[in-house]
Amino acid sequence: MAGTEPRLEVQALEVPKRDLKLTHHIFRYPAKFHPPVVRALLEKYTRPGQVVLDPFVGSGTSLVECAVMGRGSIGIDVDPVAVEVARAKTRNYDMRAVEEAFESILHEVAPLERSAEEYASRMFSDLSDAEYSDAKTEENLWIPEIPRLHHWFRRYVLIDLARILAVIESTEMDERVRSLSRVAFAAIIRNSSNADPVPVSGLEYTSHMKRKDEAGRYINPFALLRSSFKKCLSATAEYRRQLPIEAPEPVVLQGNAMDFRVGEEVDMVLTSPPYHNAVDYYRRHQLEMFWLGHTLNQDDRLELLPRYIGRPHVAAKDPLLKRDWSPGEIVGEWEEKMRVENPSRAADFRHYVTAMSSAFQRLSETLSVGSKALFVVGHSRWKGQEIPTGDIYEEISSDSFSLKEKLSYPIANRYMSYSRHNSASIDEEYVLVMQRR
Repeated sequence: MAGTEPRLEVQALEVPKRDLKLTHHIFRYPAKFHPPVVRALLEKYTRPGQVVLDPFVGSGTSLVECAVMGRGSIGIDVDPVAVEVARAKTRNYDMRAVEEAFESILHEVAPLERSAEEYASRMFSDLSDAEYSDAKTEENLWIPEIPRLHHWFRRYVLIDLARILAVIESTEMDERVRSLSRVAFAAIIRNSSNADPVPVSGLEYTSHMKRKDEAGRYINPFALLRSSFKKCLSATAEYRRQLPIEAPEPVVLQGNAMDFRVGEEVDMVLTSPPYHNAVDYYRRHQLEMFWLGHTLNQDDRLELLPRYIGRPHVAAKDPLLKRDWSPGEIVGEWEEKMRVENPSRAADFRHYVTAMSSAFQRLSETLSVGSKALFVVGHSRWKGQEIPTGDIYEEISSDSFSLKEKLSYPIANRYMSYSRHNSASIDEEYVLVMQRR
């Protein structure tokens, strides 16, 4: 068990700087893997031709780096938006087909764009209910059934977004390129909405955004789309140039880290699991999930909820909370501390630990004896105390994995290094290098 062997000293991970952006920035995703960290770990622990598994793949950072370094890779994620983004970022496109598709879309949407004068006037006004309804009906526009739809979007913005999406879905093009176009469209949704694009914790119409609206906020989805297409075109071209000849295309699957199957042999695991109570991925991509049609209504969306690990406010009836609970020393101590102060937070913690225990068990069944599994974790804080996530992982995985090395590096990504109201600040991450027993 964890704690019965001498404690490993934490070694500094040397993370080289690199100018290449590849496709890492075509869609804003919270708590992303830092690409140079992925590259440093791949160089240190893998060789070309090996296959790497990331069971919490998110937006596909690890897969992009694997591809340009000549490693095969498989990514799994429960979030359908993450899966579509990761697939779009890791494909080797015919760049001429991408250029032609983007040009066709922009040509078709150009007559639908409002005048600059109207967008300026919309800084302080919106369509009336009747104008909105008439435009939607006359043009037969599909607008998703997002809860509190008009809280998140102005009416004219909804019409503009629906017009753009209709063109993307109806324009003739390769389906892989269409998916890239949809991701470029998804990338403008947050900035077209009333939601604050900065907080990583979830989906919020903050006081900051309210002040911007009161001062007058210029929102032109068509201009945002042009910018997004330009970024995508440049990024996918750069990614393609960096791919080795005959590089294997990453495989991206939608699935649950607690119960997944892969169809080929895996040499190593490299992943950054979700943080406990720090980022609510389920809420974060709610708007994009509806607009991309991955969920069609609230009931449909709620079916996804139990599959997310690390989320806050877990329902008492959740199946994972019904499982037998026999925690180790470290987990038991923290669960008891939280239960005394806040039973709800203790339940969230218990759910997280149980889910991650299942994920470790599934990984142990996937990897062969002696294979390595690298976990990038951050130590969040609760009530001013640091939660030792690394020690918790070591404890809950000890039946199948042994900790061989422990590395650390400061978080250079300002989008993840932040201070939260619940003191869950994360400004350093650790790499746990484990080996399958």
